[in-house]
Amino acid sequence: MPWKLVRFVAVLALATFAGLVAMHAHPASAATTLVYTTFKGDAAADQELWVYQSTNGGTSYNVLSDTNFRGPTGVLRDPSILKHNGRYYIAYTVRSWTTNSTYFNIATSTNLTSWSNVASVNAGIAGANYTWAPEFYVENGVVRIIASVASTACAWCFRPYVYTAQNSALTSWSAPAQMWGLGTNHIDTYVVRSGGTWHAFTKNETTKYIEHWTTTANLYEGWVNRGTLWASGYEGPSLVRLDDGRWRIYVDKYTNGGVWTATSSDLNTWTGLSAVGCAGCRHGTAIIR
Repeated sequence: MPWKLVRFVAVLALATFAGLVAMHAHPASAATTLVYTTFKGDAAADQELWVYQSTNGGTSYNVLSDTNFRGPTGVLRDPSILKHNGRYYIAYTVRSWTTNSTYFNIATSTNLTSWSNVASVNAGIAGANYTWAPEFYVENGVVRIIASVASTACAWCFRPYVYTAQNSALTSWSAPAQMWGLGTNHIDTYVVRSGGTWHAFTKNETTKYIEHWTTTANLYEGWVNRGTLWASGYEGPSLVRLDDGRWRIYVDKYTNGGVWTATSSDLNTWTGLSAVGCAGCRHGTAIIR
């Protein structure tokens, strides 16, 4: 075979091989883009809704919108975000932690910037004096909120109660149902389900530890304490599932500020906590945008 023809055949073979490799190569997966809703502190000016965005899978965030939204009471804390029927919703605490509150509020937006209140949900508990940290929980298309409620009978003995949406606009809600087994003195209860197991992450208000509870019965009963996570001095746990299947948890280091995060593949074993780059952020929640 003439030398030039041999060279041509070799070059053609190399080009064909490179093309096949390119066809079957897997492109690098983009990091999960998240939005995080939060407030910034106990000062009057800080108790409003801030929306942050992360493009690196939730390890750091930049401001997406300072909404200036405070709701009808002028106080907004602990916002939990949900994307539902093409709109965004937040559920939030309506008073400072030193002021009595007997309900929580829900607001909605189409753009994460302009928000309007759509519902005020009464605690429905006799003598309720603190109604805190409403957290969205969705299962089989049913939207629920888990809120922490204390009553005058035991001023700081918070219990988690479940409220179920009665319409798709999230303007009507059921009476509360208690999560039996997950007893008194627990606040900031956040629940996710994996397979046939429900997992609750909640703060013990006596020990100041985040605890992990599970049940295989249903959302309302059979809860068992599986132990504490990390050191004491954290609250406001919330979780989001990333595109790669891992779970990311956020906790508020309220003792000296800042949001911290860890990851898990099974909700039982977690990495150590690391600080999140989210200037001024407090108790909030993240979702995939």
